[in-house]
Amino acid sequence: MKLETLQKYGGLSIMSGSLLLTAYSICFSLFLPVSSLRQDYVSTVLNSNWIWITSLAFFGVLFMIFGFTAVYSKIRKTSGALGFWGYIIIELAYLLQACNITWEICIWPVIASNASFAPLLGDKILSHSQFVSILSYSSMLTIFVGIILFCIALIKSNVFSKYGGILIFAGAILYGLGPMVSLIVAIGGIFIFSAGCFIIALKMMGTTVTK
Repeated sequence: MKLETLQKYGGLSIMSGSLLLTAYSICFSLFLPVSSLRQDYVSTVLNSNWIWITSLAFFGVLFMIFGFTAVYSKIRKTSGALGFWGYIIIELAYLLQACNITWEICIWPVIASNASFAPLLGDKILSHSQFVSILSYSSMLTIFVGIILFCIALIKSNVFSKYGGILIFAGAILYGLGPMVSLIVAIGGIFIFSAGCFIIALKMMGTTVTK
């Protein structure tokens, strides 16, 4: 298969991934008891909507892994070390996120449904453990650093519209920091992120968006 064909599939992949992550963000706030999430995490995990909603995020992340790889293949000749390390770090971030979500889908419901083990989630014993904390903070740090480096490389590459890189950067930051302010801010962030991904995806699939 030609590289150009893979890049077009990559554009479709990053578009699909951003749509799934947007759907996850919206469905999470609509169909799960977000207001009591911190106080009663066990009930949230046992909610009948938990698995299919977290699965949206899982497949969204998988699509983004391939999508960002295809994007990097377009800018690698002009992005230099900045683009390379941004790509490596952001791919690591998505892999760590996939690991986290796999636990949320496959392990958390089993733990929550067993009265003997439920306190591991309800009392936040797992989330406060050293290795789980390292995994969580590593995921957050790598996505933050990776997004910054990769978006700078996108903007400087002149291969894609600068709007794409700016929107992806702004959306990711708002989505990451939004929950500290308001759920609406976080959801707005993922919409902005998706808009940036769409601009990049359209270019990947052969439709030009002006700078």
